[in-house]
Amino acid sequence: MATLKVLRMPTFNLTRLLTQSAASHVPSGTQEPKDGGEAQEEWKQKGRIHSKKSVKVNLVGGKRYLWCACGYSKNQPFCDGTHLWSRFRLKIKQHPVFFKAPKDMTASLCLCKQTNKPPYCDGTHRRKEVQEAVIEEPK
Repeated sequence: MATLKVLRMPTFNLTRLLTQSAASHVPSGTQEPKDGGEAQEEWKQKGRIHSKKSVKVNLVGGKRYLWCACGYSKNQPFCDGTHLWSRFRLKIKQHPVFFKAPKDMTASLCLCKQTNKPPYCDGTHRRKEVQEAVIEEPK
């Protein structure tokens, strides 16, 4: 059974699916083609590469954070709402990730937006395809 989370905004409701059924799971690294085209690599389906490194951040235990997954926030690694207000102009499909720090700690948060363990860095920025990618400037 899927869990829905509704984010209430002043002018509209935003609903998103947080979990998917096991039947719709696609193996890591590829995505099924939708129109007969070739499968695309998973990293191309994630957010814009903001930087090819991680950032160490002091997190306060019990506090909720909103990690930017689209890569366009000017307040990296945290969300500033750019995905809402510039969604159509920038063609943003990603949503931010809510997380709560389990205790006071220093954590490495991902800036390349390609991690498989969001919001934490898993070293994906060291992969060849990420290092060779051109960092596009926001429009």
